[in-house]
Amino acid sequence: MKDSELIARAFASAPRAANFRLLEAARLDEHLQGHAFKYAAASSRIQGVYRYRLTYAVAGSASPRAVEVMVKAKPDEADIIRVYQGLLDHAGIKLRQPLPELLRDSDYSKPNLKETRLFRDYHEKLSPFLPPSWGEYVDEASGYTLRLEEVLPPGSLIIDPSDDTMQRWQPSFSDLTLRGIAQVHACFYGDYDELVRTGAFFVCDREVMVRGTELWEALAEFVIGTFPDVVTSELARKHRRLIATLPEWYAEVDCLPKTLLYGDVNPQNLAFALQESGGFKLSLFDWERATISVPERDLAEHLVYTLPLAFSEEEARAEIAAYVDAFGAAAKRQLVDTRASLDWMLSDLIINRLPLMMVVKHVAGKRQHAGEAYVKAHRLRETLNGRQ
Repeated sequence: MKDSELIARAFASAPRAANFRLLEAARLDEHLQGHAFKYAAASSRIQGVYRYRLTYAVAGSASPRAVEVMVKAKPDEADIIRVYQGLLDHAGIKLRQPLPELLRDSDYSKPNLKETRLFRDYHEKLSPFLPPSWGEYVDEASGYTLRLEEVLPPGSLIIDPSDDTMQRWQPSFSDLTLRGIAQVHACFYGDYDELVRTGAFFVCDREVMVRGTELWEALAEFVIGTFPDVVTSELARKHRRLIATLPEWYAEVDCLPKTLLYGDVNPQNLAFALQESGGFKLSLFDWERATISVPERDLAEHLVYTLPLAFSEEEARAEIAAYVDAFGAAAKRQLVDTRASLDWMLSDLIINRLPLMMVVKHVAGKRQHAGEAYVKAHRLRETLNGRQ
């Protein structure tokens, strides 16, 4: 199927398309946005993220109209798993079990389908934080998706995914992010069964995490051996201890209310849309890592990436309090044991996401901040538990 036909089918899927007719889809930018290594495999269908101008006719109007969109065409789940396998291979990390089995039903499962379902079926519920959508094409069999996402207004800020600094991060962005993710979490807190029934979303529970133990162990030994300046002997001991006790502390996680998580609250995955008032609004455009878990998982990730390396206890607790207050204002239920939940989710990051990002740093030269985030995760655990 030609690129233009895929775009036309996506455009025709939107409810507004009943009164619209696509006249032309013109590519404005040949540059592949984001992490190009994800889309290196040859394909007969468009892959990557490109800027297009869509010109369309409106029923009852003599003049055509135009809108600029990002055409986001992503490979299927098998291709994405191959990317992760390639990272492990380049790092010399060997596994006995197949990677797809270790990651089954995790936040790595069906990345494109869940993102598309959120934009298609839950856009109204999440609309304050989702860019306007102009349609989607879905190949359910392969997991290939193509979405038309309206370009944010001029003056909006999207941090380059390859920019591992905080140079463009403005002071107000942390508050916008904390309040934004709190409101997203409040929408589905303890009420996510409908998402699970779609077959695209999975609960990250003890069973899922224990299934990945071989991977967590392999990642641990890699970062311990490759980054001795980051993973000191003391941190290595704590890291291994977290994996060894995973079944016990994740059983405690399973007793807590869960919700929909964005799953990747890293500054390089966030956008801030310029408003008519001159201020900004959080815009969440990439939901590949969305999952069901305790809300403190997103909070923990935000903290380890945005707190300064030499953060004080006061700085950390102020950020946590801002999130808790925002959640309390938006949700019908209160959070349960935030301190313990945050401790467990920092532990989750230490054995799961952060070591993988350190592999990406080693292999691809990206995610240069991953080591600092790893150290901050350990420091934050110590701070919360009064052992600093």
